[in-house]
Amino acid sequence: MFISDTDKRSCLKQALGTGAGASFAALFGGVYELYSHSVYSYYMIYAFAPLMVLSLVYVWWGGFSKRPPKRAARALYTASASTASVGMIATGVVTIYGSSNRLLLGYCILTGATLAAAVVCRLIEKPSPTPQTQQ
Repeated sequence: MFISDTDKRSCLKQALGTGAGASFAALFGGVYELYSHSVYSYYMIYAFAPLMVLSLVYVWWGGFSKRPPKRAARALYTASASTASVGMIATGVVTIYGSSNRLLLGYCILTGATLAAAVVCRLIEKPSPTPQTQQ
C-alpha cells in the first residue's frame, strides 16, 4: 500500500504543536498553583496529559504507522484532547476556588463526542490508492 509522505509529515508537525500545547498547559498549571496559596488540584496538575498523550500518538503515526490518519480525523483527535485539557484546567480552577459546578460535565461530554467522531472518521476513511507499476 502507498503511504503518503504528506500525511506522515503532517502527523509529525501536529506532534510538535500538541507537544507545545502540553508544555504550555503544564507551565500554566505550575504558575497557577504557585499563586494558589498552597491549594492544589490534580485536575490542574495533570491538565497537560491529554495533549502529551496525543503528541506521542502523532509521533507513532508519523514515524511507524503504515496508515496515518487523514486530516479530518487528526483535527477531531486534536479537538478532543484540547477539550479535555481545557476542561481539566477549568475544573482545577473551580476546585482550587473551593467550589463545584455541574456545568463542567459538559467538557466530559464534548470530549467523548469528539473522540467518538474521530474514531468513526478514522474507521470510514478510505486508504490511499496503490501506485501503478509499469511493465
